[in-house]
Amino acid sequence: MKIRSILAYSALACSAVVTAISTPQMVGAAIPTFSSTVIAQQANLNLVGEGEGTLSIGSRPSQTVTFVTVTSRPNQQVEISLRLTDGNLQRWTGQLVNHGAGEAQIQLTSAGAADATGTLTVRYQDNTLISLSGSGTLDGQPLSILFTIGDDSISRPPTPDVVTLTQQGQGVFGLQGRPNQNISFASVTVQPDDSAELSIRLSDGNNIAFAGQQTRKTAEDIVLNLTSSGNADAQGPANIRYGPNNSILSLSANGTLDGQTFFIQFSSQQATVQPPVAPPASGAVVCTGQMQNGWQYRAEATNQRFTQIRWERAGAETTVSTLRFYRNNAQEQPVYRGSFRAATELALVDLSGGNPRQGSQVSIGVQEWGWSRGNCR
Repeated sequence: MKIRSILAYSALACSAVVTAISTPQMVGAAIPTFSSTVIAQQANLNLVGEGEGTLSIGSRPSQTVTFVTVTSRPNQQVEISLRLTDGNLQRWTGQLVNHGAGEAQIQLTSAGAADATGTLTVRYQDNTLISLSGSGTLDGQPLSILFTIGDDSISRPPTPDVVTLTQQGQGVFGLQGRPNQNISFASVTVQPDDSAELSIRLSDGNNIAFAGQQTRKTAEDIVLNLTSSGNADAQGPANIRYGPNNSILSLSANGTLDGQTFFIQFSSQQATVQPPVAPPASGAVVCTGQMQNGWQYRAEATNQRFTQIRWERAGAETTVSTLRFYRNNAQEQPVYRGSFRAATELALVDLSGGNPRQGSQVSIGVQEWGWSRGNCR
């Protein structure tokens, strides 16, 4: 396919299709938005590429993109246009946040009159656009694009893989001292250098983004070490199971955010059936409670250290999870880790500060199940 390179392509009111979720602050929570990288040089982009790509927005049928232009201005504003096979033109606007070495990153701000958020990655050679990729949200709907030019005569620089996962679903975000909030959308982006961003959209329309580092990746899951959220410090692991078409099957995270404990439990949208509730377990030195899915637990402590959790549910085989001490959180509360049937990760937080006794409590979180408070006696 013939490539059109235009040295001074101007005045095509364009606009972009893109990635990751922006981060308006939660009301009353110390979760600031991510700040844009300052561009040191005032270099303009005038890029054109003809090829083939796929644009997906929410539940609409995917559309084919055949032509893309990217134009930047001295004030770092960027216009991007996408020509579709049906003749329509998608126009987006954004802000240039990084530029150099044949690659640019653009933070999406709007699409016509609709709100849009995300980060678009553009790769180019001279004035020829080589590829455009990313995912994010458009008017609250998940959005993704992947476009490449159709001419192999261009000397293409190496393009390391950027992993982008998105999913609409259901989940819960909890922050110490505040009511839990429902999650409706999640995305994860991992760069070639293993730097990562995890974003969640709350049911009230606010977004929260965490930065971190990928520490493990397999064919089924990714593990991140979270380090910050905007200007706030964050600590804790995030476990993401992913499936076909870059979908997120489940996401769980827990740790501290600006000194407060938090958790995230999210999964793709599925109907759940509440099983019958079994009688509560009893014991002398135990902490008991029940998860929302009906599993009852009995966490046992010996010499002020938790060693195991016994799981019971009517009609199901009893299961025992062995616990190992992980670390103390910012409130000096011991955190233990384990797994349910060697497959599903779980965590126990000793809310007594290391002195479990009658009247104290524990907080237990299981991947995909959520969190529950247990009472000790």
